[in-house]
Amino acid sequence: MSKVVLITGCSTGIGRDLAQRLTQLGYTVVATARKTETMDDLECALKLPLDVTQSDSVNNAVAQTFSQFGQIDFLVNNAGYAIRGALEEIPDEQTQQVFDVNVFGVLRMIRAVAPHMREQKAGRIINISSIGGKLSTPANGTYSATKFALEALNDALRLELSPFGIHVISIEPGAIKTQFDETAQSHGRDILSNKKSPYQPLYQKSDEFAESMRQQEPGPDVVSKVVQRAIESSNPKPRYLAGVAFPSNLVIMYLRDLVWDMALKRMFTFVPQKEIQ
Repeated sequence: MSKVVLITGCSTGIGRDLAQRLTQLGYTVVATARKTETMDDLECALKLPLDVTQSDSVNNAVAQTFSQFGQIDFLVNNAGYAIRGALEEIPDEQTQQVFDVNVFGVLRMIRAVAPHMREQKAGRIINISSIGGKLSTPANGTYSATKFALEALNDALRLELSPFGIHVISIEPGAIKTQFDETAQSHGRDILSNKKSPYQPLYQKSDEFAESMRQQEPGPDVVSKVVQRAIESSNPKPRYLAGVAFPSNLVIMYLRDLVWDMALKRMFTFVPQKEIQ
């Protein structure tokens, strides 16, 4: 049997594109999403319902995969979303929900799959992180905080699991042309549309920046190709950039806080408006 790949978040975007690509390449793909009807026209070996915020759902999906195929060679943790807005204005409940999907959801998947990979003495866990896990921007702090956390988990897990023959790999996409931005906007709609908010000028600047980025966004296939490289490499790197139009690795390595803050202030400078009672 071909290698088995379990992918989360396959309803749209990167997860869906990756499931299609790997299926065409001959992998046994298990595609998952919260709503299986979003995958009706997706061709792959198995489609399963999976909500990464629910331990029972995670355990059921992993158990069904092993029941049918007897192995999981690659786990791709792709499910995730963002919410836009100033940190002050995003309610605790919404912040916790983003962390539940983007961070704890990844942990639930790893805890369910890692024991089987240890028994196999082989496996790769590929986590879809973000360049936002290295560089944070205004009105995107909640999402970046989850990806910063994921980067820390990746670094620890890589050393914890390597003695068992398991590679842990981080994929760090830049801005990608998917439904991701629209979802982030919709989750923060009440916050962004509040005309009484003192952050309205910031939100306008942020919208302008996002719009300029959209003009050069590549499609999700650029990320899928990088994931394929991480899967097929005999000696995979700890992290891969994907769809990043500038030398972010150098920026991340050498840019100091002062210089980064100066750059962001140039991009996002705004005059706070008075709070409207």
